[in-house]
Amino acid sequence: MKRVLDGSARRRYHGGVPSIHVLSQTVVNLIAAGEVLERPASAVKELVENALDSGATRVEVEFEDGGRRLIRVTDDGAGMGTDDLALAFVPHATSKLASAADLAEIRSFGFRGEALASIAEVARGRIVSRPRGTALAHEVEAEGGKIGPVKPSAGPEGTTVEAWDLFGNIPARRKFLKTSPVEAAHIGDVVTRFALARPDVRFELRGDSIPIATLPPVEDIAERIGHYFGKELRQALVPVQAEARGLRLRGYVGRPTFTVNNTRLQFTWVNGRWVRDKVLFRAIIEAYADLVMVRRAPAVFLFLDIEPKDIDVNVHPAKIEIRFANGSRVHDFVRDEIRAKLMVGGVPPQFVPRDAWSSFVTRSQDERKDDRQKELMEFFTRPANTPVFYTPPPGKSAMAEPRDVPPGVPDPTPPMRPIASGGRAYQMHDAYIVEEVPGGFNLIDQHALHERILYYKIRARVLSHDVTRQRLLVPAIVRDSGREKVVAAARPMLDKLGFEVEEFGPGALAIHATPDWIGSKDPAGVVRDILSDFDSATPGRAAEDALDHFIATCACKAAIKAGERLAPEEVHALLEERARIDHSQTCPHGRPVTLRISLEELEKHFGRK
Repeated sequence: MKRVLDGSARRRYHGGVPSIHVLSQTVVNLIAAGEVLERPASAVKELVENALDSGATRVEVEFEDGGRRLIRVTDDGAGMGTDDLALAFVPHATSKLASAADLAEIRSFGFRGEALASIAEVARGRIVSRPRGTALAHEVEAEGGKIGPVKPSAGPEGTTVEAWDLFGNIPARRKFLKTSPVEAAHIGDVVTRFALARPDVRFELRGDSIPIATLPPVEDIAERIGHYFGKELRQALVPVQAEARGLRLRGYVGRPTFTVNNTRLQFTWVNGRWVRDKVLFRAIIEAYADLVMVRRAPAVFLFLDIEPKDIDVNVHPAKIEIRFANGSRVHDFVRDEIRAKLMVGGVPPQFVPRDAWSSFVTRSQDERKDDRQKELMEFFTRPANTPVFYTPPPGKSAMAEPRDVPPGVPDPTPPMRPIASGGRAYQMHDAYIVEEVPGGFNLIDQHALHERILYYKIRARVLSHDVTRQRLLVPAIVRDSGREKVVAAARPMLDKLGFEVEEFGPGALAIHATPDWIGSKDPAGVVRDILSDFDSATPGRAAEDALDHFIATCACKAAIKAGERLAPEEVHALLEERARIDHSQTCPHGRPVTLRISLEELEKHFGRK
């Protein structure tokens, strides 16, 4: 028999199984709020989007206690009249959609009418607004889903939205929020994305009544990038500008010589909306393939403009993921345009052999002959303008250079340097060490081996609190705007590692002393890598549980690099140190240190067997 249920019906059970019933509107609204407002930064995102949709040229963001106690966003946009204010907190009330057909042509940020209604459910909300060209402002308040009347108020042209005591009526959600510095860092990240996307808008950010960032309007995003991430990154950027088949790509990509440990410096926007899309990130990875080191990520600031009908921005409650109607076309376009710009800078592609060494040596002679004939045919029938395969040298000194050596005096740095004791070993191409061992030889990555050795030395000193510091005559400055709270949380870690660091104005750090293990390396570069690798989402956990991770980062930065020429005694010392450490077959990041090639494999290759 058909049963009619309403929202007020009590749950009835049949055999211990609850019957179907309609949720109350309050529960429905709380569920919707939970999807849209994950944390305080989510509320900031929604409110800034509304401000930009209103045509604002100035956006001010204020928060207290990481956004728990207060979030306030003020703009100078078009403002709202009394009729609009009366509907502002109503669920699914919006001025950006009129019919189902409009869903295929989304040209604004917030369009579903959920943000303000969600704030009204999980916080005490207040809106003060004054339309442009009018003399009076009005306000409306809401709390727990109950909306108050519209009342006269005072305020400048534009809109101010406040959210007090976020998640105060949902203790289960509130207890999952992170510490105030972490939530503040997330808010800073949100403002950073909007500030980079809209260089024409003035942004101000204040936390706990302290100014964090003031960004006046600028002509180009490159100026904002320089402000946030420093002059070094600004100078490493290559402009990208391309248009084809309804797609337009603009922005900047970093040269392969400037990389960091993670993808924190990769920003992508589609039609002005910051997104994390696997199609775009795959295109970036392939564009930089064989141009950057493994586990290093380039800096990317890219804007893709596409017809709104060709994307679906409604696949994620927070609208940070999208779906392309033709993902392969977007992927190929972005990949090819980035790659073309990078190659113009004179970075040749690395030649990667078709097959690994192990598979080659196990082939029959006929198979090898067929492959060689095929490669020769492809080589001699290539177009005239095709470059010949070219492997770039590991470093500036890997190629033979003229040396001013007087006649009769032995060359102090011959291309191959043997070691008299402990077997024979040679440095090759200023990047690898070839070591003769019984039954074959080892090919050693000098950087990876030195990284492993330094890791154990640094770790022993840090754990025993025996790090010797050396003071700098002139402090080294590191700029990392927008992550001040994370930097503050990371300072105890930097102190353990042997750095003496203090704040040097908004978004900057001054390094006054460095640990002795850093040697002649750039201290600003080491600290910048540590900060970029710091877990901004949970810095407290990172500081307590991930000490080894940061020691590994320090060891990587301080280790000798490919391209550094070693004296015979340095090669010998490196191999002697190897015998004193554990796990010398991999570096701290898991990269192999040694490749063993047996005499049997060599004899197969040269036809001796």
